[in-house]
Parts: sequence; C-alpha cells; structure tokens
Amino acid sequence: MSRFAGKLVLVLLDNRDAPSIRAGRSLWALRDDLAYQTGDDPSDVITVPAGFVTDLASIPRAVWSFYPPDGPWVKAAIIHDFLYDTEGSGHWHKRRGITRAEPYSRAESDAILKEGMADRSIGAWEQFVIWAAVRVGGGGGWGKTDRKPATPKEMA
Repeated sequence: MSRFAGKLVLVLLDNRDAPSIRAGRSLWALRDDLAYQTGDDPSDVITVPAGFVTDLASIPRAVWSFYPPDGPWVKAAIIHDFLYDTEGSGHWHKRRGITRAEPYSRAESDAILKEGMADRSIGAWEQFVIWAAVRVGGGGGWGKTDRKPATPKEMA
C-alpha cells in the first residue's frame, strides 16, 4: 500500500498570455493537499497544502531525456520541495504541514525523497542518482525559496 494519500492533481499556472515560469521552468500548483506518511510511524505525516507552487523535480535540462521533471518520482519531489522550502518545519503560509514536533533536517528530507521514490517503485539506480544529485547540489536550495500560494486567478 502506498504511503502517499490521494491523487496528485496539478494546475499549470498561467499569467495572461503564457504559462508562469521561473528560471526557465513552468510552475505548477497543487489543486489538492498531497500527504505522505514517512517511515514506520503512521502518525508521522507530511502534508503539502493545496496551492503550493512547484517546478516538479528540479532536474537539470541536460538529463531530461533520462530523468524528466515530471517522471514517476514527481510526488516524492513535491514532498521534498515542500520540506526544502520550509527548512523541514512544514510551516507554510499559516499552515503546518508536518505532524512531528521537530523539523526534519536536510539529510532527513533527502532520505524522505529517496524513500518516497521507493514507494513509487522507482528503481534503485534512479533513486540513488536523484538522491545523490540532491545531496551534492541541493544545499543552496535549503530554505532559500518563498513560494507563495497560487492565487485562485492563477489556478483558473
């Protein structure tokens, strides 16, 4: 049984004439909450709230033919984006998206990415490559973004 609750439904964010883009990547918002139960404790749940904005998996364009941003790891990547954006605290625009008392560390957040990919039946090699890339190159993104919730107008 999957540790992810619910179906992932995304909305491509649009401005008046074209999709919303940041650093050359299209932006998406969650239409519904996305929840993930970590580890073996069923009470340890991370919930990414509806309206959270993501660019899906932050994979360099040069390897998109092997590892596309919207690949089967996208649910795990969104949970990971949320943890990185909130520095593991889950505090996001007046909501708390984690059930445990203490924040997740960066290393724990990266481990949850790998765990989430395993839950989605991603192969061990792909898990390792994506996890290792995040461990090596992801430190600059820890707590550095302030993704504001998507507005109803953007999601219409």
